[in-house]
Amino acid sequence: MKKGEAGGRAGDAGAVRERLLEIVDRMAATPVLLVADLVLDVFEHGRIGRISREAPVLILDHVRTDRLPGGGANVAANLAALGAKTDVVGRVGADAAGEALVEALARLGCTTSGIQRDPGYRTPEKRRILAGSAHSVQQQIVRLDSGGGAKAAAPDLVARLRAAAGAARGVVFSDYSLGLFHEETIEPLLAAAREAKRPVFVDSRSQLRRFHGVAAATPNLQEAESALAGPIGDDPERLHAAAEAIRERLDAGTVVVTLGSLGMAVAGAAGARARLAVYGTDEVADVTGAGDTVIATLALATLAGAQAVEAALLANYAGGLVVMKRGTATVSPDELRQAVRHDAQLEARLEGR
Repeated sequence: MKKGEAGGRAGDAGAVRERLLEIVDRMAATPVLLVADLVLDVFEHGRIGRISREAPVLILDHVRTDRLPGGGANVAANLAALGAKTDVVGRVGADAAGEALVEALARLGCTTSGIQRDPGYRTPEKRRILAGSAHSVQQQIVRLDSGGGAKAAAPDLVARLRAAAGAARGVVFSDYSLGLFHEETIEPLLAAAREAKRPVFVDSRSQLRRFHGVAAATPNLQEAESALAGPIGDDPERLHAAAEAIRERLDAGTVVVTLGSLGMAVAGAAGARARLAVYGTDEVADVTGAGDTVIATLALATLAGAQAVEAALLANYAGGLVVMKRGTATVSPDELRQAVRHDAQLEARLEGR
């Protein structure tokens, strides 16, 4: 870690904690604009009844159905949970799933006037079937995806970004490769954010190389390897070199490569760097939406004045917390504060041990 980041030295854990707690406090009520591929996550919960006579499959007795913001909509949920004033630009179909998704975001306090109802588009759904007995933990047994795909028109999308950007402190792009972001929309959207003088934070599933000049990007290891067109591996120096190479190629302020149980590799401006050991345990409950939590926390922390490693530390805590929850989940400011206060391994985490 570069001296001067995250409170000074890795050994100065007390100063680091105080600085991180101040940042969490400042994150509240930050106005953020989210441009995102919006998905409805549907969780069908069932109790195992018997084996079917028709085929060697389980018959489940339906218990309940949960409908939650997923994909880029989960970034909105995470921003809202952390206290941000979140304005959402995106699209849904003129269908029941789209209405359910817009209503869910509105209940979270998000502004949804920038969400287009497109009659030629089907709202993306990720439907997960979970099964268990009355006395066991439910496990996901199958997932069925539907919707999305059709490319969004650039002029209308850019106009909606411009209309909302003035009230925001920064812009988050969440690209799930569902047609909102493509070769005809990415550069105009970036240009509109630059014109509004708003920093852009991006999480892109498959098009990271198209997002130039952003404040920060959060690829996972697979996305980083795709961006560099080659394997990276888990050697610390190669990870740091890869994060810095992506940062230079994108002309980005910060790149955080998320590494699952291996933590994060961070590359920031002026040589700032860190390898952050994972927070929590390797025995995770559910990784669904963890990347959404990371980009939401990193963006909010940066907009609240955090430097690269400080923002990544808070995102590291948030990601570690959310994977201990089942389903599409979020993290609260109080949970972040508790993690900061009680992390006995803070110094080791800063050193990537």
